[in-house]
Amino acid sequence: MNFSEQLRTERLSLHPLRKRDLWFFCILIGDKRVRRYLGGPVVWSQRFPRFRQYLTAPDFVGIWVASLAERNQPIGLVELGPHQDGKDYEISYQFSPTFWGKGFANEAVQAVIKHALNETDLERIIAETQSANSASCRLLKSQGMKEIERVERFGAEQIIFASS
Repeated sequence: MNFSEQLRTERLSLHPLRKRDLWFFCILIGDKRVRRYLGGPVVWSQRFPRFRQYLTAPDFVGIWVASLAERNQPIGLVELGPHQDGKDYEISYQFSPTFWGKGFANEAVQAVIKHALNETDLERIIAETQSANSASCRLLKSQGMKEIERVERFGAEQIIFASS
């Protein structure tokens, strides 16, 4: 499975993570608002090693930077890779707060799910989010994903959603 393709939507261009995305990546994962439900901001000394880890991810992991198509301005990150359950693929996403509430995350997540289900042998995609993250829960439901399980993990209740 190879997730190296560029994806496009009406307003966004999603390209695989590349070296020139370093600054955006480091700012995004250091933002306490972005990371509120993701274990908190990544400390500065760990951001470059995390970037290097993402940049060298195996082909069976997809990591896309979502950019405004008209300005080529990066606004978010969408990941697709094996879930810790060992049987499913999980989608996750982080977007700059400036672009929250405008449908960009929804558009990007939809594009990645559509690509994964139509262009690979994956039969479903799952997502795991804290139940307290109501915006993320709404986004996943808007994608037609259904709640399949609740678990206690990372010190909080998590909801696992699955595509239908």
